[in-house]
Amino acid sequence: MPAAARAAEPFDELTLRRAQRGDEAAWRALIDRHQAAVHAVIWRLLAGRRRHRVEDLVQETFVRVLRALSGFDPAGPATLSTWILTIATRLALNELRRPELAALAEEPAAAGSDRADAGAERRRLAAAIQAAVAALPEAQRAVFVLREYHDLDYGEIAAALEIDLGTVKSRLARARGALRASLTAALPELQERS
Repeated sequence: MPAAARAAEPFDELTLRRAQRGDEAAWRALIDRHQAAVHAVIWRLLAGRRRHRVEDLVQETFVRVLRALSGFDPAGPATLSTWILTIATRLALNELRRPELAALAEEPAAAGSDRADAGAERRRLAAAIQAAVAALPEAQRAVFVLREYHDLDYGEIAAALEIDLGTVKSRLARARGALRASLTAALPELQERS
């Protein structure tokens, strides 16, 4: 089963309770279940900047999760996966706010070859989407990534980012509008198809 599908399934309550008591096998199961989603959210939020920090932030996320796990309430307002993604999101956003690293950025990855085959076209579209998401202001990018890539609902996003529900909706609308404009400008053939 793909990692994304495993992460979407609820974490077994018995395993969660064992992990909360410090059982190492249960900890490993929790990390295995959520590692791909945590890596993806951090990677997307850093948007190509400081790629060398992604693995460090994934590790830091799980250190914090394991330290605070005993206080997690499965009957509370957040699911386990939302709670873990909240921790990862906050770490990534804090990383982006570090002033000593604000000037550092990596060059965007080169797009696929210009061959006219379908694979090259998909790579070109994926590169354009990645660049457009990376160009979003971090507040809009965080809302967009949590909604579109990790399928959190508006309430979960509001809780994760500690913002109002209306702010989630407006940032998401602005992000989608900016992406639409960016992709239309970058890929004129999209405009011809619509």
